[in-house]
Amino acid sequence: DSTGANTGFLYDIFCRVGGDRDASMPEVMTNTMIQINSSNVVGDNLWLWRADHEGPRNIGVTHSRNKVWNALQVNGDNVTIYGLFAEHALHDQVVWNGENGKTFFFQCELPYDVTQQNFGDAGYSGYVIGDHVKEHDLRGAGVYTFFRDFDVHASSGFRAPEDANGIRLQNIFCVFLDGQGGIDHVLNGKGTRTGSDSQGRPNYIC
Repeated sequence: DSTGANTGFLYDIFCRVGGDRDASMPEVMTNTMIQINSSNVVGDNLWLWRADHEGPRNIGVTHSRNKVWNALQVNGDNVTIYGLFAEHALHDQVVWNGENGKTFFFQCELPYDVTQQNFGDAGYSGYVIGDHVKEHDLRGAGVYTFFRDFDVHASSGFRAPEDANGIRLQNIFCVFLDGQGGIDHVLNGKGTRTGSDSQGRPNYIC
């Protein structure tokens, strides 16, 4: 409904793929944790997490176990989210295809256990706005890395159309927490590389 008459609300949503079992048990998996196809949706406090540790002994997940490709996919228009957390999915964390989307505060940690071949070379990122999108507003967003198992270099923390005047990205940054590799650029091949030489220091595009 383009008039906004049928607004929907999602609030205090917690998704976790895996984590309740060790590697001796069958893994759990899904393609996408949340997919929003409706327009005029407001979200508040969404934490979408592919588990990085498994019970009962809190062992780290390895070899891309507990497969999930995306934390969030938005296909509807006029979707606004306040407080979005997306962590450890194996492809792009957030994929936003709808028009006039808005996100206020985004936190993202890329997966620990991927490889350069299945993640870095594939060009996956933390927050991706579809190439066809003309209007989008993202404010206060960070993507950070702890590539624990392999030397992985992600190309960019964020990807967005470059020829659309309605794409507004404010105070976005990347951070190297620990591990190997890092993120080569903040947005679309722009912005300073984050790696071990800048550990804990955000690299911004404002």
